[in-house]
Amino acid sequence: MPHVIHQPVVAIVQNAISIMDALLRDRIDLQSYIRQIKELDADSLLAQYQADFRQDPALVYYLDALMMLSSLQHELDFQVSEYGANVASEDVSMLKELLEKFPPMESPGSARPRWAERMG
Repeated sequence: MPHVIHQPVVAIVQNAISIMDALLRDRIDLQSYIRQIKELDADSLLAQYQADFRQDPALVYYLDALMMLSSLQHELDFQVSEYGANVASEDVSMLKELLEKFPPMESPGSARPRWAERMG
């Protein structure tokens, strides 16, 4: 069973990827991109789960994703002025990689018994 932080982090990362993809495909302009990225709530999740991040090393990918988004939000004006629309291309790749490292959500009844895991 994934940590309680799984759903909110997955949602914020998927939202960020969607915003970045929209910018890269010229569906939104830079000003809309800036506004939407700044509306993501990475900092409150970082603060809320600060103790969990310190105690549970399994949460490192969630922490990485939130730290990346927080950093992006705080440096966004500079990055956009320096790199323009290209600012999103590397970030979207990194977020997709992190998203793949999150543990998958198990649907009820789909979990394999521990003995089955050992048997392959």
